[in-house]
Amino acid sequence: MGRVAFIPSPPAPKGGPRLRALGCRLWDDGGDERIDFDMAGGSALLGHAHPVVEAAVAADAPVEDDVRAALADLLPTPAGVRFCAEESQALPAAIDAARRATGRRRAAVWDVGAGAYGGVDDLAAIVVDPLGAPPADLAAVRRAADAAGAVLIFDEGVSAFRVHEAGAQGLSDVTPDLAVFGSALANGRSIGAVAGRTDLIQALDPEDLPAPSTPSLAAAGATLRLLASDPVAPRLRVLGAELQAEVARLGRVAGAEKLFALDGDPSLPTPLFARPQIEGLWLRGMAGRGFVVVGPHALSAAHGEPEVAALIAAYGALLPKFAEEGPRLGPIPRADFIYDVRPEGHA
Repeated sequence: MGRVAFIPSPPAPKGGPRLRALGCRLWDDGGDERIDFDMAGGSALLGHAHPVVEAAVAADAPVEDDVRAALADLLPTPAGVRFCAEESQALPAAIDAARRATGRRRAAVWDVGAGAYGGVDDLAAIVVDPLGAPPADLAAVRRAADAAGAVLIFDEGVSAFRVHEAGAQGLSDVTPDLAVFGSALANGRSIGAVAGRTDLIQALDPEDLPAPSTPSLAAAGATLRLLASDPVAPRLRVLGAELQAEVARLGRVAGAEKLFALDGDPSLPTPLFARPQIEGLWLRGMAGRGFVVVGPHALSAAHGEPEVAALIAAYGALLPKFAEEGPRLGPIPRADFIYDVRPEGHA
Protein backbone atom coordinates (compact mmCIF):
# COMPACT_ATOMS: atom_id res chain seq x y z
CA MET A 1 0.00 0.00 0.00
CA GLY A 2 1.39 3.41 -0.93
CA ARG A 3 0.71 6.93 0.18
CA VAL A 4 0.22 10.28 -1.44
CA ALA A 5 3.29 11.79 -3.05
CA PHE A 6 1.72 15.25 -2.96
CA ILE A 7 0.14 16.58 0.20
CA PRO A 8 -2.40 19.36 -0.43
CA SER A 9 -2.73 22.40 1.77
CA PRO A 10 -5.00 21.93 4.78
CA PRO A 11 -8.61 22.94 4.27
CA ALA A 12 -9.32 26.44 5.53
CA PRO A 13 -11.64 26.52 8.53
CA LYS A 14 -15.21 27.54 7.70
CA GLY A 15 -15.81 31.27 7.95
CA GLY A 16 -12.38 32.56 6.94
CA PRO A 17 -8.69 32.35 7.72
CA ARG A 18 -7.31 30.96 10.95
CA LEU A 19 -7.05 33.66 13.57
CA ARG A 20 -6.29 31.84 16.79
CA ALA A 21 -4.35 28.75 17.75
CA LEU A 22 -3.83 27.36 21.22
CA GLY A 23 -2.59 23.97 22.29
CA CYS A 24 -3.82 21.52 19.64
CA ARG A 25 -6.89 23.54 18.63
CA LEU A 26 -7.65 26.20 16.04
CA TRP A 27 -10.52 28.72 15.93
CA ASP A 28 -11.73 30.79 13.01
CA ASP A 29 -13.33 34.22 13.20
CA GLY A 30 -16.75 32.62 13.47
CA GLY A 31 -15.74 30.67 16.55
CA ASP A 32 -15.65 27.27 14.86
CA GLU A 33 -13.10 24.99 16.53
CA ARG A 34 -10.93 22.29 14.98
CA ILE A 35 -8.53 19.79 16.49
CA ASP A 36 -5.17 20.20 14.77
CA PHE A 37 -3.24 17.07 13.83
CA ASP A 38 -0.87 18.94 11.51
CA MET A 39 0.72 21.21 14.15
CA ALA A 40 2.72 23.37 11.74
CA GLY A 41 4.02 20.32 9.96
CA GLY A 42 4.83 18.65 13.27
CA SER A 43 7.12 21.44 14.49
CA ALA A 44 4.76 22.81 17.17
CA LEU A 45 5.79 19.95 19.41
CA LEU A 46 4.70 21.61 22.66
CA GLY A 47 1.43 22.89 21.21
CA HIS A 48 0.49 26.21 19.64
CA ALA A 49 1.17 29.38 21.67
CA HIS A 50 2.75 27.56 24.60
CA PRO A 51 2.68 30.08 27.48
CA VAL A 52 6.29 29.54 28.59
CA VAL A 53 7.58 29.89 25.04
CA GLU A 54 5.49 32.98 24.37
CA ALA A 55 6.62 34.57 27.65
CA ALA A 56 10.25 34.00 26.64
CA VAL A 57 9.62 35.67 23.29
CA ALA A 58 8.06 38.68 25.01
CA ALA A 59 10.94 39.03 27.49
CA ASP A 60 14.43 40.42 26.96
CA ALA A 61 16.62 39.21 24.09
CA PRO A 62 18.12 35.75 24.70
CA VAL A 63 21.84 35.04 25.02
CA GLU A 64 22.75 32.87 22.02
CA ASP A 65 25.46 31.05 23.96
CA ASP A 66 22.84 29.91 26.47
CA VAL A 67 20.58 28.57 23.73
CA ARG A 68 23.53 26.85 22.07
CA ALA A 69 24.42 25.19 25.39
CA ALA A 70 20.81 24.09 25.91
CA LEU A 71 20.82 22.18 22.61
CA ALA A 72 24.28 20.72 23.21
CA ASP A 73 23.21 19.52 26.66
CA LEU A 74 20.31 17.54 25.18
CA LEU A 75 22.54 15.62 22.77
CA PRO A 76 24.10 12.32 23.88
CA THR A 77 27.71 13.34 23.10
CA PRO A 78 29.54 16.70 23.36
CA ALA A 79 28.80 18.81 20.32
CA GLY A 80 29.41 22.22 18.85
CA VAL A 81 26.31 24.11 17.69
CA ARG A 82 25.58 26.82 15.14
CA PHE A 83 22.17 28.35 14.42
CA CYS A 84 20.68 29.74 11.23
CA ALA A 85 17.55 31.59 10.21
CA GLU A 86 15.71 28.72 8.51
CA GLU A 87 15.65 24.94 8.60
CA SER A 88 16.30 24.78 4.84
CA GLN A 89 19.72 26.41 5.32
CA ALA A 90 21.07 23.89 7.82
CA LEU A 91 21.50 20.77 5.67
CA PRO A 92 23.27 22.49 2.72
CA ALA A 93 25.59 24.18 5.21
CA ALA A 94 26.39 20.83 6.85
CA ILE A 95 27.12 19.19 3.48
CA ASP A 96 29.39 22.08 2.48
CA ALA A 97 31.28 21.72 5.77
CA ALA A 98 31.77 18.02 5.05
CA ARG A 99 33.16 18.89 1.63
CA ARG A 100 35.63 21.36 3.09
CA ALA A 101 36.74 18.91 5.76
CA THR A 102 37.19 15.93 3.42
CA GLY A 103 38.28 17.68 0.24
CA ARG A 104 35.63 15.68 -1.65
CA ARG A 105 32.51 16.80 -3.49
CA ARG A 106 29.98 13.97 -3.55
CA ALA A 107 27.15 13.54 -1.08
CA ALA A 108 24.73 10.60 -1.00
CA VAL A 109 21.34 10.16 0.64
CA TRP A 110 21.03 6.82 2.39
CA ASP A 111 17.90 4.92 1.44
CA VAL A 112 16.49 3.61 4.71
CA GLY A 113 14.25 1.07 2.97
CA ALA A 114 17.04 -0.29 0.80
CA GLY A 115 19.48 -0.33 3.69
CA ALA A 116 22.21 1.22 1.56
CA TYR A 117 23.60 4.51 0.35
CA GLY A 118 24.10 3.36 -3.23
CA GLY A 119 27.75 2.30 -3.07
CA VAL A 120 29.15 5.63 -4.23
CA ASP A 121 32.86 6.03 -3.54
CA ASP A 122 34.85 9.20 -2.88
CA LEU A 123 32.07 10.56 -0.66
CA ALA A 124 32.19 13.72 1.39
CA ALA A 125 28.94 12.97 3.23
CA ILE A 126 26.16 10.44 3.71
CA VAL A 127 22.85 12.03 4.68
CA VAL A 128 20.22 10.03 6.58
CA ASP A 129 16.68 10.82 7.63
CA PRO A 130 16.69 8.58 10.72
CA LEU A 131 12.98 8.73 11.56
CA GLY A 132 11.78 5.16 12.02
CA ALA A 133 15.07 3.56 10.99
CA PRO A 134 16.00 0.54 13.15
CA PRO A 135 19.09 1.13 15.30
CA ALA A 136 20.85 -1.74 13.52
CA ASP A 137 20.40 0.04 10.19
CA LEU A 138 21.75 3.30 11.56
CA ALA A 139 24.71 1.42 13.03
CA ALA A 140 25.32 -0.10 9.59
CA VAL A 141 25.38 3.27 7.87
CA ARG A 142 27.68 4.56 10.61
CA ARG A 143 30.11 1.78 9.72
CA ALA A 144 29.69 2.49 6.01
CA ALA A 145 30.47 6.18 6.50
CA ASP A 146 33.55 5.34 8.54
CA ALA A 147 34.75 2.86 5.93
CA ALA A 148 34.27 5.44 3.17
CA GLY A 149 35.89 8.25 5.15
CA ALA A 150 32.63 10.20 4.79
CA VAL A 151 30.86 12.51 7.20
CA LEU A 152 27.62 11.01 8.52
CA ILE A 153 24.82 13.60 8.72
CA PHE A 154 21.49 12.96 10.41
CA ASP A 155 18.63 15.14 9.19
CA GLU A 156 16.73 15.43 12.48
CA GLY A 157 14.29 18.02 11.19
CA VAL A 158 11.37 15.65 11.90
CA SER A 159 12.76 13.15 14.39
CA ALA A 160 14.38 15.62 16.80
CA PHE A 161 12.74 15.58 20.24
CA ARG A 162 9.76 13.68 18.79
CA VAL A 163 11.20 10.16 19.03
CA HIS A 164 13.53 10.90 21.95
CA GLU A 165 14.60 14.00 23.87
CA ALA A 166 17.99 13.66 22.13
CA GLY A 167 16.49 12.85 18.74
CA ALA A 168 17.06 9.68 16.76
CA GLN A 169 20.69 9.61 17.82
CA GLY A 170 19.59 9.35 21.44
CA LEU A 171 17.05 6.65 20.65
CA SER A 172 19.42 4.55 18.54
CA ASP A 173 22.68 5.20 20.41
CA VAL A 174 24.28 5.92 17.02
CA THR A 175 26.12 9.24 16.90
CA PRO A 176 26.38 11.10 13.58
CA ASP A 177 29.23 13.46 12.82
CA LEU A 178 26.75 16.26 12.23
CA ALA A 179 23.01 16.61 12.82
CA VAL A 180 20.70 19.28 11.49
CA PHE A 181 17.60 20.55 13.25
CA GLY A 182 14.66 22.70 12.25
CA SER A 183 11.74 24.68 13.57
CA ALA A 184 10.85 22.10 16.23
CA LEU A 185 13.74 23.73 18.12
CA ALA A 186 11.57 26.82 18.54
CA ASN A 187 8.15 25.15 18.75
CA GLY A 188 7.29 26.07 15.19
CA ARG A 189 9.10 29.37 14.69
CA SER A 190 11.58 29.58 11.84
CA ILE A 191 15.08 28.47 12.85
CA GLY A 192 17.70 25.89 11.96
CA ALA A 193 20.79 24.44 13.60
CA VAL A 194 23.81 22.29 12.86
CA ALA A 195 25.37 20.36 15.73
CA GLY A 196 28.21 17.87 15.95
CA ARG A 197 31.96 17.41 15.86
CA THR A 198 33.82 20.59 16.74
CA ASP A 199 36.16 20.39 13.75
CA LEU A 200 33.21 20.12 11.38
CA ILE A 201 31.36 22.96 13.09
CA GLN A 202 34.46 25.08 12.59
CA ALA A 203 34.39 24.17 8.89
CA LEU A 204 30.95 25.75 8.48
CA ASP A 205 30.89 28.90 6.38
CA PRO A 206 29.27 31.75 8.36
CA GLU A 207 27.77 33.04 5.11
CA ASP A 208 25.78 29.80 4.86
CA LEU A 209 24.21 30.44 8.26
CA PRO A 210 22.39 33.78 8.50
CA ALA A 211 21.43 34.58 12.08
CA PRO A 212 18.00 33.54 13.36
CA SER A 213 15.57 36.19 14.51
CA THR A 214 15.57 37.20 18.15
CA PRO A 215 12.02 35.84 18.74
CA SER A 216 12.99 32.49 17.20
CA LEU A 217 16.12 32.26 19.33
CA ALA A 218 14.14 33.11 22.47
CA ALA A 219 11.54 30.50 21.58
CA ALA A 220 14.28 27.93 21.01
CA GLY A 221 15.80 28.58 24.42
CA ALA A 222 12.47 28.12 26.17
CA THR A 223 11.52 25.06 24.10
CA LEU A 224 14.83 23.32 24.77
CA ARG A 225 14.59 23.97 28.50
CA LEU A 226 11.08 22.53 28.60
CA LEU A 227 12.11 19.46 26.63
CA ALA A 228 15.07 18.89 28.95
CA SER A 229 12.91 19.01 32.07
CA ASP A 230 9.89 17.12 30.70
CA PRO A 231 10.54 15.14 27.48
CA VAL A 232 7.41 14.68 25.40
CA ALA A 233 8.62 11.72 23.31
CA PRO A 234 7.50 8.91 25.66
CA ARG A 235 3.94 10.27 25.80
CA LEU A 236 3.78 10.67 22.03
CA ARG A 237 4.84 7.09 21.46
CA VAL A 238 2.15 5.77 23.81
CA LEU A 239 -0.60 7.89 22.24
CA GLY A 240 0.53 7.07 18.72
CA ALA A 241 0.75 3.34 19.37
CA GLU A 242 -2.75 3.42 20.85
CA LEU A 243 -4.04 5.28 17.78
CA GLN A 244 -2.38 2.90 15.32
CA ALA A 245 -3.56 -0.24 17.12
CA GLU A 246 -7.17 0.91 17.41
CA VAL A 247 -7.38 2.13 13.80
CA ALA A 248 -5.95 -1.21 12.65
CA ARG A 249 -8.60 -3.04 14.67
CA LEU A 250 -11.37 -0.86 13.27
CA GLY A 251 -10.05 -1.39 9.76
CA ARG A 252 -10.20 -5.16 10.15
CA VAL A 253 -13.72 -5.00 11.55
CA ALA A 254 -14.84 -2.78 8.65
CA GLY A 255 -13.04 -4.84 6.02
CA ALA A 256 -10.99 -1.79 5.00
CA GLU A 257 -7.52 -3.00 5.99
CA LYS A 258 -6.41 -3.33 2.35
CA LEU A 259 -7.54 0.19 1.54
CA PHE A 260 -6.17 2.21 4.45
CA ALA A 261 -3.61 1.94 7.25
CA LEU A 262 -1.74 4.10 9.74
CA ASP A 263 1.94 3.21 9.45
CA GLY A 264 5.29 4.70 10.41
CA ASP A 265 6.75 5.89 13.69
CA PRO A 266 4.15 5.97 16.50
CA SER A 267 4.95 9.63 17.22
CA LEU A 268 3.96 10.51 13.64
CA PRO A 269 1.41 7.96 12.34
CA THR A 270 1.16 8.25 8.57
CA PRO A 271 -2.07 7.55 6.63
CA LEU A 272 -1.58 5.16 3.71
CA PHE A 273 -4.12 4.93 0.90
CA ALA A 274 -4.52 2.17 -1.67
CA ARG A 275 -6.38 4.52 -4.03
CA PRO A 276 -6.55 8.32 -4.43
CA GLN A 277 -10.33 8.19 -4.12
CA ILE A 278 -9.95 6.84 -0.59
CA GLU A 279 -7.71 9.76 0.25
CA GLY A 280 -10.40 12.13 -0.99
CA LEU A 281 -12.98 10.49 1.25
CA TRP A 282 -10.54 10.75 4.14
CA LEU A 283 -9.83 14.45 3.64
CA ARG A 284 -13.50 15.37 3.31
CA GLY A 285 -14.56 13.15 6.17
CA MET A 286 -11.94 14.47 8.59
CA ALA A 287 -12.57 18.12 7.68
CA GLY A 288 -16.31 17.60 8.13
CA ARG A 289 -15.71 16.16 11.59
CA GLY A 290 -13.65 19.11 12.80
CA PHE A 291 -10.08 17.92 12.27
CA VAL A 292 -7.13 19.51 10.52
CA VAL A 293 -5.28 16.64 8.86
CA VAL A 294 -2.89 17.08 5.94
CA GLY A 295 -0.61 14.05 5.98
CA PRO A 296 1.03 12.37 8.97
CA HIS A 297 -0.77 12.81 12.28
CA ALA A 298 1.67 15.09 14.13
CA LEU A 299 1.05 14.33 17.78
CA SER A 300 2.21 16.95 20.26
CA ALA A 301 2.42 17.53 23.99
CA ALA A 302 -0.92 19.34 23.72
CA HIS A 303 -2.72 16.21 22.51
CA GLY A 304 -4.11 13.81 25.03
CA GLU A 305 -6.51 10.92 25.37
CA PRO A 306 -9.63 13.02 24.54
CA GLU A 307 -8.20 14.21 21.21
CA VAL A 308 -6.94 10.77 20.25
CA ALA A 309 -10.28 9.22 21.24
CA ALA A 310 -12.08 11.76 19.04
CA LEU A 311 -9.81 10.89 16.11
CA ILE A 312 -10.38 7.16 16.67
CA ALA A 313 -14.14 7.77 16.68
CA ALA A 314 -13.82 9.59 13.36
CA TYR A 315 -11.99 6.61 11.91
CA GLY A 316 -14.69 4.36 13.28
CA ALA A 317 -17.20 6.26 11.16
CA LEU A 318 -15.02 6.59 8.04
CA LEU A 319 -13.49 3.13 7.68
CA PRO A 320 -16.82 1.42 6.84
CA LYS A 321 -17.32 4.07 4.15
CA PHE A 322 -13.90 3.20 2.71
CA ALA A 323 -14.92 -0.46 2.63
CA GLU A 324 -18.19 0.40 0.88
CA GLU A 325 -16.42 2.49 -1.73
CA GLY A 326 -13.66 -0.02 -2.39
CA PRO A 327 -15.56 -2.44 -4.67
CA ARG A 328 -16.75 0.46 -6.86
CA LEU A 329 -13.16 1.45 -7.62
CA GLY A 330 -12.19 -1.83 -9.25
CA PRO A 331 -9.06 -3.87 -8.49
CA ILE A 332 -6.17 -2.11 -6.79
CA PRO A 333 -3.30 -1.60 -9.28
CA ARG A 334 -0.24 -3.74 -8.66
CA ALA A 335 1.94 -0.65 -9.03
CA ASP A 336 0.65 2.87 -8.65
CA PHE A 337 3.60 5.20 -9.07
CA ILE A 338 1.77 8.20 -7.64
CA TYR A 339 1.05 6.41 -4.41
CA ASP A 340 4.18 4.24 -4.17
CA VAL A 341 5.93 6.33 -1.53
CA ARG A 342 7.15 5.27 1.90
CA PRO A 343 5.37 6.63 4.95
CA GLU A 344 7.11 8.93 7.39
CA GLY A 345 9.22 6.89 9.73
CA HIS A 346 8.80 3.66 7.81
CA ALA A 347 12.03 1.65 7.72
